[in-house]
Amino acid sequence: MYFKTFVSVAAVVAATALPLGVHAQETHVLSPQFPDTFKLRTTAVSDVQITMPTGPSGSQTNSSHGSMTWTTDTHKTADGYHGTIAIEAINMTAPNLPAVTTTSGSTTTTNSGPTTTTTADATTTTTTTTTTSSTTTTGPSVTVSVPPASPAPGATTGPTSDPTSGPTSGMSPADIQQKVTGMMKLIGNPELSYDSHMRPKRIDNLDALRGNVKAMVMMATNAQNADKVSSIFDLFLNDITPETAASFLRQSPRARLPFDKPLPLHTAVPLAPETFSLYGASLTLGGTATLDSWEDGKAAHLTLTISAPEADIHQFADTLVDAILQKAVVAVNTYAPQPATPQQGLSDAGAPIAKQIDQFRPMIHKAIDNMTLRITQTCKVDVDLTDTALTQSDCTTDFYGRIDPSKLMTAEQLKANPEAAAKLQAMVVSEKIRSVTTTTLVN
Repeated sequence: MYFKTFVSVAAVVAATALPLGVHAQETHVLSPQFPDTFKLRTTAVSDVQITMPTGPSGSQTNSSHGSMTWTTDTHKTADGYHGTIAIEAINMTAPNLPAVTTTSGSTTTTNSGPTTTTTADATTTTTTTTTTSSTTTTGPSVTVSVPPASPAPGATTGPTSDPTSGPTSGMSPADIQQKVTGMMKLIGNPELSYDSHMRPKRIDNLDALRGNVKAMVMMATNAQNADKVSSIFDLFLNDITPETAASFLRQSPRARLPFDKPLPLHTAVPLAPETFSLYGASLTLGGTATLDSWEDGKAAHLTLTISAPEADIHQFADTLVDAILQKAVVAVNTYAPQPATPQQGLSDAGAPIAKQIDQFRPMIHKAIDNMTLRITQTCKVDVDLTDTALTQSDCTTDFYGRIDPSKLMTAEQLKANPEAAAKLQAMVVSEKIRSVTTTTLVN
């Protein structure tokens, strides 16, 4: 009797408590909600910091800032969507770009300090620590200030003045940006096919875009070298297919959104792996999606983390470098089959350059195999639940590479000069990219 009562009570508790335990974790599903026809304006603003070694123990960090705005005119198709992308503007700011200084009269020389950089669509004030100099001329004018070349090791730097010099030749940032934007527009508007989740499947007019780029390259090529340049262009770009080109676009945060998948709050859920490829080298990026908060009928807020195993990155780099070296050998044989002068530091200097490239191949692969390589990306993504094409993402991408020179040397080489070997230090290259991308509807 007591045993039956115990079993009955246990069954009731199990039947009621189990669902309570399961449903205690709130779950939501992000479903694609796209209009049949819509036009988006996307603005991507990025800041890049690259740190490179400058010597046995030094390093230097360079920064750049850029933005791009484009529109995508999209309509529904039988198996997804089709979109036409039009570039509107490209803006760039970097220490090595010339800065614009507006003047109202007289002749003066200015040095480093706050400068006004005029972009294609706005005026922004920036402060740079790079020493620059420029001379303005009498009368209202615009002059260009160009950062000087980096000083030699041990050299001293400071403000300089040369009142006899004329305006520095060059283009303003606004001119550069307008020309870059114009070039992009001359290349043409990419046309993309998407799946039902608005993930890029292929660039439909890739052949036309490639032809426009080639035409621009050939315009800057003299007739004597036209055939060779054309062959090399085809060698490096004809292998890229509409599908492989789109595989890079599928890595964007919006394309990686975990649609139609149960998302428990504050729980990391595996992302579907996505692969991009180039010249036969492929890298699959996985990661997780975490639903941080859910505003019913309004917005979903997620964190995406995207990465790849280091072994896969090594394999990708090895295969890609090998493919590029093979193409380089063909290109060199096409363009310059015989070096005009012996190449310093290369054995068998009288051999064709292509053979010398092959001699370097094992060293390059050894360097890659002994490098520490990491790529990670973390994105905060806000999704409009009334129209999931409307998103805002704030992403930080980190690339880290480290190599120990001693691992590239044989034991005999290290023993031959122990003092030099003891001074060898690891070299690190790192890059951090912060990118904020916003999409809005164009009325």
